[in-house]
Amino acid sequence: MGSIGSAQDLLSEGYDVRLLARKERLRAEKTLETLEEYEDNIIQLPIRVEKVKENLSEVIIGAKEKLESQHTKLAEMIERRLKDNEQLLKKNKREIDDREKQEVSELEEQRKREIEAAVKEINDKFDKLIGELRVKNQDLRNCQKTLRDERDGRMNKGIVLVDREFRKLESSVDEQGIQHREELEKISCEAANRKTRYSNFRSTISSILASKDNWTEAQCLPDISKASDILVQDVKKNVPQLESLKQIEAGDLTATMGGIVRIAEEPESVVEIEGVETQAWNVTDMKYIDSDIIVITGDVDSEHTHITAINRKGRIISKNHIKQKTEDIDGTVSRACSPLNLFSLVTTCENGELGIFNIHNRSHIRKHMNDIVSDWGDKKQVFNVAIDQINRNVYIGTDSRDVFVLNDMLDHRHTLQLPQCIQVSTDIVVHDDDLIVCDFASEGAYIVTREGPEAELVCKLPKPDNGGGNCSPCRVCTDCNGFIYIIWAREISDQGRDILTQYSPDGHNLLVTKDVEGDVFGMDTVLTDGSEKLILVTIDGKLYTYGLAMK
Repeated sequence: MGSIGSAQDLLSEGYDVRLLARKERLRAEKTLETLEEYEDNIIQLPIRVEKVKENLSEVIIGAKEKLESQHTKLAEMIERRLKDNEQLLKKNKREIDDREKQEVSELEEQRKREIEAAVKEINDKFDKLIGELRVKNQDLRNCQKTLRDERDGRMNKGIVLVDREFRKLESSVDEQGIQHREELEKISCEAANRKTRYSNFRSTISSILASKDNWTEAQCLPDISKASDILVQDVKKNVPQLESLKQIEAGDLTATMGGIVRIAEEPESVVEIEGVETQAWNVTDMKYIDSDIIVITGDVDSEHTHITAINRKGRIISKNHIKQKTEDIDGTVSRACSPLNLFSLVTTCENGELGIFNIHNRSHIRKHMNDIVSDWGDKKQVFNVAIDQINRNVYIGTDSRDVFVLNDMLDHRHTLQLPQCIQVSTDIVVHDDDLIVCDFASEGAYIVTREGPEAELVCKLPKPDNGGGNCSPCRVCTDCNGFIYIIWAREISDQGRDILTQYSPDGHNLLVTKDVEGDVFGMDTVLTDGSEKLILVTIDGKLYTYGLAMK
């Protein structure tokens, strides 16, 4: 009551009560005007808080639904890959069995033809050969099972990681929801308190002012005004965290699949392929067949191409020169290839020739796109070939937006048209249910769907930084974990150095960018000794091997 005492002292000292009342009235009216100016904040804040509470519940539900959807899709994808691995193992085992039967039959026939001359010697010889053959093929079966088991192990590890991360992210969403609700409850209580204080102040001061009693105003208004200063400060305050409280950081399950594969900084080995430099033939493509067989293709001269099997040390296992048909020669005979099974591969030439080549018995079934596709024409070129090992689809990339889909006997199934952003398919590879397309002409790399007559764009892969210069993708492959590798050729040669990039399996994240020596014309991954390697081959026949390590 210090203020009232002071007012009475003033009055007792002769101050004019009307003057004092007028002064206090003005002060009270000014305070009331200020509070009325922020009346909307006082009244609307509780309403806004309730709306945010409602929105928060919807956001939490949406976040959980998103996580649940991602979890379901990833689980389905892993289950599909496990089934694909099982199918691939069965397919390869059937091929080994069929090949074994054929070779055993051939050996038996040979034994019969020679049995009259050397019965005992021939029986011993061929029994031994059959035994060695079966041991060799059993080794191949064991190798395929080991590869399947390794892939399954990685997929099962992925399931554990996804489930663990799902529970972690779901718990995080719940914790955030609790924290946000608690914070909103505090704000709601504070807002209700402000509203009550404001109502009390307005009611009290309106009653005093309505009384028009100078004595009451002079006695009461000073204390009320002093108390209202704190209220004025409170109602002027904004609540900046209110908007953020309706947001939930849900995280992303897709980033947890299988860890990260790291490329070694330096190549484990660099070898020169036997005969490339001395015999003046070159390499235009390369594919891995099994643990110690790599097939390289290229041209020898204007009339001949080659299909050559080498080991990882660059030693030639077999080399086959293929003479082009006279009517096919148009000055370009570069050859590409892709494994069809453990023993055969599909090869293509830019002039439209296709073939199935058996690397063991060297048989070669040859066709031409004119015989396969009715509207092929005279000017189209074939750039590459990719194969879906599970569904046995053969994808033929061309110098247009058309990708021709064939069966494993090279019969036409249908034509897939790429999105308009793509001009040509310089190189393609099957990636789960999609295709990865390198387009040298548009200087871009893309992931597209491969179902139906028209492919849809899934994403465009980020382009590496080339110091302001242009670069174009020319080769692509993937590893067992789905990570993507692309070779980019610089528009202006940097002393024969191309760019190697690595991307996340979904293609959205550029993980690694590094320079590699030489003009790379072939790239693939190889599983050997329980680990995976990235192999690059240059046009002049150098083989670079980089280690790939799971982190």
